[in-house]
Amino acid sequence: MAALTAPAVGNGTTISGLGQTSLVRKVTGPTETIDTFDTTDLATTEYETRKKVALSKPGEVTVECYWTGAAFTIGATGTFTLTYPSAGAYAGTAIVTEVKLPDAANGEAMMVTYKIAFDGYTGPALTAA
Repeated sequence: MAALTAPAVGNGTTISGLGQTSLVRKVTGPTETIDTFDTTDLATTEYETRKKVALSKPGEVTVECYWTGAAFTIGATGTFTLTYPSAGAYAGTAIVTEVKLPDAANGEAMMVTYKIAFDGYTGPALTAA
């Protein structure tokens, strides 16, 4: 029987790109998808039939991080690396598609949220630890 190991927790996750490394609170990991198209004809019975398209869509990543005064520019493109603790890295060129500047409240850390969309030109690729 294989020994049980503890699952990786998010502590220590970082994302870097455009010369910045974010102090991450939360990262919504990328979801890669592939589209399908309908191939159903009049002779088809019971279920519609489908085929996949040739290319998948690279994912998007939403990052919530502590604000250090720096901000990304909407539309900026660069290489981003999402590094998971003890679990590898996900990297590729991406475009900054959304930036939400922080809300300010007395005594609370200010958080910025930004979204990047991998463009598919270089990666993204998952590298095992």
